[in-house]
Amino acid sequence: MSELIRRDSSQTPHSTLSEGVIACIYRSEDTLDAAAAQLLALGVGADALHVGAVDPQRAQAAAQRHGIHADVHPDDPLADIVSLDRNGNARDAIDRCGMIGGLVGTCSGIALSFTPAGALIPVPHAALLLANAGFYFVIGAVVGSVLGAALGPQASTHAGFRLIDGMQEGAYALIVVAPHNRHDELQKVLEAAGGTGTTRV
Repeated sequence: MSELIRRDSSQTPHSTLSEGVIACIYRSEDTLDAAAAQLLALGVGADALHVGAVDPQRAQAAAQRHGIHADVHPDDPLADIVSLDRNGNARDAIDRCGMIGGLVGTCSGIALSFTPAGALIPVPHAALLLANAGFYFVIGAVVGSVLGAALGPQASTHAGFRLIDGMQEGAYALIVVAPHNRHDELQKVLEAAGGTGTTRV
């Protein structure tokens, strides 16, 4: 975690943060080189290509062969490349929506205690208000957290989990910054060269 914090303070995000990315995993130098060469031949700029590996020297060597970036981090490959959350906003959205849902549920439970529907929970009448408040607080918090996760910003580590797993297994990750309308075309090229674990954002 401290490494990620230091990296945030020492690196300036790429200007391509507003564009989409498509990425694949390559198990060998030959397949990686083939993919990079084909992309460059298609007119994809070298500035749009990013390679990474657990061993930074391997990534740097691959980048030098093609004049591309070796700035893909094994623990968070999409960080600073595409506009996704990496500062806790996704977690904050879950917590915030869970709390709001819990408060709404509590108020709903208290209100229901004064209606015939509030007697559905089999507890003594004196404890009915507290029981309803607690029960609907839990229901509201769960529903709110689920909605917060679904509607909140996607974490970069979640979007790039295939790339993280691949690099941990010793493979290269090749990321291409490109508009979404080119993703279908580029996916065919990346996979034809031997790419797996295609990731599109």
